[in-house]
Amino acid sequence: MENVSHCNFCEHKEFDFTTGNLCGLTKKKADFIKKCPKISFDTNAKEKIAEINLKHKTIKDRKVDVIGHLVLYTIIGAAILIADIYFTQYLYESGWISTVSIVGIGLGLGLIGYGFAPFIKYREEVETAKSQKDRLDTILKLYDYGYDINFEDENYLTAVKLRRTKQ
Repeated sequence: MENVSHCNFCEHKEFDFTTGNLCGLTKKKADFIKKCPKISFDTNAKEKIAEINLKHKTIKDRKVDVIGHLVLYTIIGAAILIADIYFTQYLYESGWISTVSIVGIGLGLGLIGYGFAPFIKYREEVETAKSQKDRLDTILKLYDYGYDINFEDENYLTAVKLRRTKQ
């Protein structure tokens, strides 16, 4: 894990457009190994914790909607495909040859694809949000910190309670 990941949560972080993140105490790039001895978690950490956890929760809360969308459009697409097969057989037995069956196949497959697109995007968003949350939890655990978060609190600074896990 890069040192910059630690600095993103620290109160001493400063940003310079030419060099990037700097330590506000040393005015240099982070050069520690594994842990920063001068890291300080407070407002900046609470903001990041609230942002990452809220994003993770928001994405996870969409799960039912995304799966419902997938199921609905897959069922409709499959029904159109099945109806198209029977309709094509009926036309063929009646002596007709038509391009309607090609349109039905395209419509059915298109609706199935329309059902899967949000599901694939949702899976990617979940993986990204989980990765960010895991990185956050790993960094805090390294410094023996944990947190409790109350999503019902509108103020993100009071919603997050940082706590030491070891004394």
